[in-house]
Amino acid sequence: MTAIQEPAVKSYFFGKGYRDLQATIVESWSLNLASARKELGAAGKLWPGTYLAKGGAILRGTAGISVIVFGTAFFLAFSALHIAVLLAFFLLIYLGFTLVYLIERGYLAWQQLSTVCPECHEKCALPEYFCPTCGKLHRRLIPSQYGILHHTCECGKRLPATFFLERGELQARCPNPDCGHLLKAGGHTDSRKAFIPIFGGPSVGKSAYLFSTVQQLAIEGPRLGFSPFFVDAHSENEFAQASQQLAHGRPPAKTLASLPRAFSLKLQREGRDSRVLYLYDPAGEAFGETEGLVLHKYQGYLSGLIFLIDPFTIPAVRLDYQERLSGVRDALKPSALPAEDALSRIFISLEEHFSQARTARLKFPIAVVINKVDAFDLEDRIGERAVRSRVAANPTADQGALWDELIRHQLIRWDQGDLVQQLEARCARVRYFTCSSLGRMPDGTARAFAGRGVLAPLLWLLNLETAR
Repeated sequence: MTAIQEPAVKSYFFGKGYRDLQATIVESWSLNLASARKELGAAGKLWPGTYLAKGGAILRGTAGISVIVFGTAFFLAFSALHIAVLLAFFLLIYLGFTLVYLIERGYLAWQQLSTVCPECHEKCALPEYFCPTCGKLHRRLIPSQYGILHHTCECGKRLPATFFLERGELQARCPNPDCGHLLKAGGHTDSRKAFIPIFGGPSVGKSAYLFSTVQQLAIEGPRLGFSPFFVDAHSENEFAQASQQLAHGRPPAKTLASLPRAFSLKLQREGRDSRVLYLYDPAGEAFGETEGLVLHKYQGYLSGLIFLIDPFTIPAVRLDYQERLSGVRDALKPSALPAEDALSRIFISLEEHFSQARTARLKFPIAVVINKVDAFDLEDRIGERAVRSRVAANPTADQGALWDELIRHQLIRWDQGDLVQQLEARCARVRYFTCSSLGRMPDGTARAFAGRGVLAPLLWLLNLETAR
């Protein structure tokens, strides 16, 4: 099935079996010829003698010819039988590992289990695995000529060669030759995943939104039936640093990398399959030009998308608060890129580089989130308090639908009808949200930030219970 040489011992039927068959055939033919030469040689020695000796010579010569004729016939017959039996075993073994391989591939596809590198974002069918004993790299640890269920490493260690035998617990690495990043066992490999980027222009608050959302996941997770765990040390250290900043009233550092490393969390759910969540926070400058999104390979396999909007990029909002903006501009940091431009570049990137048809609607859901609603009296302008009052009066009301309708209409009142139309024309599922990724406007004090409304969009995208 593969021509790649592995540091493993080949199955008998694909290595030593061929050599043994060849040796048996060569040895049998050699013995047959040796026996014929012996009889013919003896006949040659007896022939010059007496008549009795000549009779013996004829007898030995006849025996030699018989060995050549009948011995060759028996040799060919039994060699053919030997070859047929061995080939039958070869065929059974080949069918066996092919069947196991196809069952494994089919199961992984059905369960949507995959391997994705958080560093280069390469999605691959099979990572490369290390032998835990000698550290040798096995590039094709699958049912093959090296074994159906196990491969035996050259050091003697038996390695599981299929997902069903917990191959994913081995240390692995990304197979991309330009990357080679180590993949955490049981997290990045052979697991159900969700891929959700946080898109938006510069200074819309993506980094603060990401870390506030993870904080809320840790708080609300047990109530919702799952527990979040960090998949790798990089994500854990990044979160710890951002949490310290938020706790001391400092916004998280702005993302500088236009091609970000995935922030990875494992959502462990009792009695159900866990899911690894990949969150992406690219620098807002990546949206300045369409080419800035070309290397973002995760756009080819998105589970959903959070589109963050800074309301102060909207001319109508800036006009309403123009007298108050000048005094808080440094704290508020309004984005310079209009939401409609950022959205257009996302669609163009998907069309030009990720095979999205221009007339087709996106199949994955999009959560449109207006951030920074803690500023001034934006919440009152949008009418959030009125919705809370309606929900308090009628707890059975569809809270999500109320928010969705309210925020959508507010965008239209702010002359963002083209943005709404573009979203709803290109996306099969859209829902509108508001949030404050910091919970309050920065004021230079050390009061802790605590995001509000940040979790609801993510829970909606993951089809989990929504809390606001």
